[in-house]
Amino acid sequence: MENKKISIVIPARNEERFIKRTIESLKGTVAYPLEIIVVVNGSKDKTFEISKQYATKTLNFPEALGPSASRNKGARVATGEILVFLDADTEISDNAIDEILKNFSLKTIGVCSAEVSKKIKDKKLRAKIFFAFKNFIHRAKFYKGSIALIFCSKEVFLKANGFDEDMWVGELNDFIRRALEAGAEYKFLDNCHVVTSLRRYEKKWGYAKAIFFWITWMITRLFGKDQKMEKKYYKLKDK
Repeated sequence: MENKKISIVIPARNEERFIKRTIESLKGTVAYPLEIIVVVNGSKDKTFEISKQYATKTLNFPEALGPSASRNKGARVATGEILVFLDADTEISDNAIDEILKNFSLKTIGVCSAEVSKKIKDKKLRAKIFFAFKNFIHRAKFYKGSIALIFCSKEVFLKANGFDEDMWVGELNDFIRRALEAGAEYKFLDNCHVVTSLRRYEKKWGYAKAIFFWITWMITRLFGKDQKMEKKYYKLKDK
């Protein structure tokens, strides 16, 4: 699989604090070049200017597209056979790309585990427990979603018809579900990881509020009332 081209698609909105580190974490993992596509949308900071300096391709949209539409637009211009969708505030472990290659097939749709950054000291026991729980439910396949990274072949992406652009929350789980229905195989990679920002849990939401949000969202989705909640969430999370 070493000759397979990998395209990394990163949706980004007001991510000037994180986007450079995210891209640099990708470039430092393998000796061969990756196609790094940043889809900047609705940003009012320097995300676009920074991304242009470090990414292979940078798309810029004045309006906030939402994560699903942003990923779809990035995938459309991607030239790689392997697509990796990564959050803009997330760094990957040094072996992540190699592990994706080792576990890749045309039918694979995969995610990897998450860890707390070793740079963060003190009072992070809650974060470790939180990610341990999320890793467990993904590993055990109780919930087939993603923690900041998801990969698949372009073939799987097309068969699943991409991400649902009407969904602003839970879109990864929905995409995986449709990919599996189209014949894909789910893999959880436990020997590589991502380190994603804790800002929503530590500074903005708190872990209890985050858990409450997801429970509420799942209930509203059952009754078809989730879209209003999703758009409110997406507008609030970058303030």
